[in-house]
Amino acid sequence: MAEKIKPLTKKQLETLKNKLLEEKESLVFGVQSGVTDLTLSAPEGSDEVEQSISDYNNSHLLRFRNREVFYAKKIDKSLKKFELNEYGLCTDCGSWIKYERLLARPTAEQCIACKEDAERDESNSFVGRQSKSLGRVVDLAGMMA
Repeated sequence: MAEKIKPLTKKQLETLKNKLLEEKESLVFGVQSGVTDLTLSAPEGSDEVEQSISDYNNSHLLRFRNREVFYAKKIDKSLKKFELNEYGLCTDCGSWIKYERLLARPTAEQCIACKEDAERDESNSFVGRQSKSLGRVVDLAGMMA
């Protein structure tokens, strides 16, 4: 029998909301900066090696920037749930998510049982895996053809 989890207290909700706001504030690229703010050009008169290094660094900068944008959106979604009094509810089963889980991952949308089920299903499914960072379906079957 599943354990009954109590709703979050006001103090716990306040702690978690502050944690989300702090995490949003600490994003390296900042949530207001746009992709155009990044300098993605190679040094003038660079040779092929310098150009390759610059391209490599630029691709990593864009990748990290994209991850932060994705995470900022998750934070905003979680903060919106505070306004709707839905923060801390599992999107799958509707039960409360444990405070300890939310403290570790304040953007969590599933209780641990539902998340474990989803990960188990994902690992057992070869076709139709979904990219966690980009939210797109990855066609692994097509890659093998």
